[in-house]
Amino acid sequence: MRKTKVLVKLSVMSVLLGVSLELQAQTCTATWTGNAGNGSWSTPGNWSPRRVPGATSNVCIPLLTTANATPPISIHSLQISQGGGLIIEGKPGATFSVATSVNNQGLIQLYGAALSAGSIEMTDPSNFGGINVYNSSSITSPALSNTTGTVYVGATGTLRLADNPVQLQNGTLSGGNWLVDDTGLLIVPSDISQITGGPGGAYYTVLSITSGGSLQDTSGNNPLATLTAVDSYAILEVPSLTLNDLTCQGMVNVGSTLTVSGTFTLESGCAAGAGTLTVSGTLTVPSGASAAVGSLLNATSVVVESGGRLSPGGTVNCSITNNGTVSPGIVTVMGNYSQSASAALTESFGNYSTLNVKENATLSGALNVEVNPKHPPASGAKYTALTAGSLSGSFTSHTAGFTLTTSANGVLVTKQ
Repeated sequence: MRKTKVLVKLSVMSVLLGVSLELQAQTCTATWTGNAGNGSWSTPGNWSPRRVPGATSNVCIPLLTTANATPPISIHSLQISQGGGLIIEGKPGATFSVATSVNNQGLIQLYGAALSAGSIEMTDPSNFGGINVYNSSSITSPALSNTTGTVYVGATGTLRLADNPVQLQNGTLSGGNWLVDDTGLLIVPSDISQITGGPGGAYYTVLSITSGGSLQDTSGNNPLATLTAVDSYAILEVPSLTLNDLTCQGMVNVGSTLTVSGTFTLESGCAAGAGTLTVSGTLTVPSGASAAVGSLLNATSVVVESGGRLSPGGTVNCSITNNGTVSPGIVTVMGNYSQSASAALTESFGNYSTLNVKENATLSGALNVEVNPKHPPASGAKYTALTAGSLSGSFTSHTAGFTLTTSANGVLVTKQ
């Protein structure tokens, strides 16, 4: 079984550092030693003092040690040091219960387990605090805080959050790495209308759903159906896997409009399926933002603002207005394509980078042609940069060393 941990080096807000230091200062009344050698929580010889922790115990798991626990277990508090670990193997109806706080700077792994705590903090400044989930598991905590930690749901795993984490309030997800692996499922109580990072890049927010994985609310609906913004220092990824079946299609349906100020990636990458993004209104990519969409983009229109970058693949079922940079693979635009004087179409030389516009293409600005320096095109080599049902205007500049031939329905690039 794959156990994955994604570490992102990010700073932590001082208030969370203060909480972490305060918790570490609490007295440990039961410290894991592992001296019995069997790794079992229920063995007295693995503890100092030599007795199994009870409901009043403040438990500490030190650096580079791992305890294996099988509920039902009740303790007062829990601290896991950086590099320490706790594996909880579930039993039906049994809960690992912490009356007050969990301070996790290591790794908690849930195998079909239920974890309940007054609060859970993942506050390690080196970003080692994490929870990995396998099989069907749940977390009940009114104060689960994952500002810079990682919650990972493994393949075939399910994690049900009974309460909204601190980072998901009023429809805004701000903070933490939330990673759902292939065929995994993360269930959150509330819809997500905005994903944003910390002020000035104090921390990033990463929501990554591997193809085949899914995100649901408690009613089984798509919590991203209300998403309208991916803000600065926020990353939404729906990457596809190359598999031998039909489960490799990443798909995201979002709100009536979507503005990407951070980074949005919906990758294709397998013959059986690829990434699809559906926006019921306009997709806007503003200055400084980047949006990479797999094989299918459904929207009423796409606007790339000055300084923004759109990397589409496959089919765009609408028109594109480009005031920034469009960098396609082989793309079919079912509507119009309009490029302003300050904008650029950036392509790789060859047949694998062409913009095909079904209706009208209105051209201005630059055509940037990139080449592989290890395999540059020979003199006289050609490729079609753009085709269109009709064409007006022309590129006003292009990469040196190439000649452009503009016709009524396309642009041909020739290496000089």
